Amino acid sequence: MISHVSLGTKRYAESVGFYQNALGPLGAQLLRDTGKEAAFGVPPQWSFFLYPVDASEPGVTASGMHLAFQAASRAQVIGVYERALSAEASSLFSPRERPDISATYFGAMFTDLDGHRIEVMTDAA
Repeated sequence: MISHVSLGTKRYAESVGFYQNALGPLGAQLLRDTGKEAAFGVPPQWSFFLYPVDASEPGVTASGMHLAFQAASRAQVIGVYERALSAEASSLFSPRERPDISATYFGAMFTDLDGHRIEVMTDAA
């Protein structure tokens, strides 16, 4: 139902590199970077965008908000999580089953360079 989503970042260039690396296991690529907008996705679909926010602006995160990326496999969940943590992300929970969510859920969550809460999950066995 959601076509795409965008996040603001106060660390634009670093965040573009962060997501370019972290989303690699999902097959997502940097599809365009104008310096004022970075578009990521699996061609031809642009589904995730970053926009620079001036450092003097208030915070770019919102309480209770998080973004979840769908993975095709548990290996992809682990790959995204490990790449993110190797590039300054902070772990919120490591890759694991979550029977409290569903019998098939496997996922992980971290905060990115700006503090956005990012989840990666799959229902694949």
